[in-house]
Amino acid sequence: MTVFGRLCTVIARVPRGKVITYGQVAEAAGFPGAARLTVRALWAGQGLPWHRVVGAGGRIALPGPQGEEQRLRLRLEGVTFRGGRVRMDVHGWIPRRRPPGSPRRATAARPRNRSGRYSTATSVVWRARRRHSPSSYE
Repeated sequence: MTVFGRLCTVIARVPRGKVITYGQVAEAAGFPGAARLTVRALWAGQGLPWHRVVGAGGRIALPGPQGEEQRLRLRLEGVTFRGGRVRMDVHGWIPRRRPPGSPRRATAARPRNRSGRYSTATSVVWRARRRHSPSSYE
């Protein structure tokens, strides 16, 4: 699958009443930090729910009448705004699974917590496993 195909797959999966940022689309497609690729995919794509993709923090990034149209389409889907921005805490959508064709991330041998470190509970379990593994009896 091409780069734009993977981006379009993520965009097409955004449900009604939910929004996603340009950067989140790129990251979900396997291209973290490539928000501008999302913009190019939206320009090239046909029939995509373009109005469900917003700027960072829920900002409507399109200028003038296009921005007003995006805001109107989102309101028709039930999306609420606070101070001109989409309420991302209510309407933000995070893809649960990676789209087909995107590369898999390498996983660590041990699970890590959100800060990237090994949690205490995990360390205890892994030490116990290592201590009682058949290879440790040799």
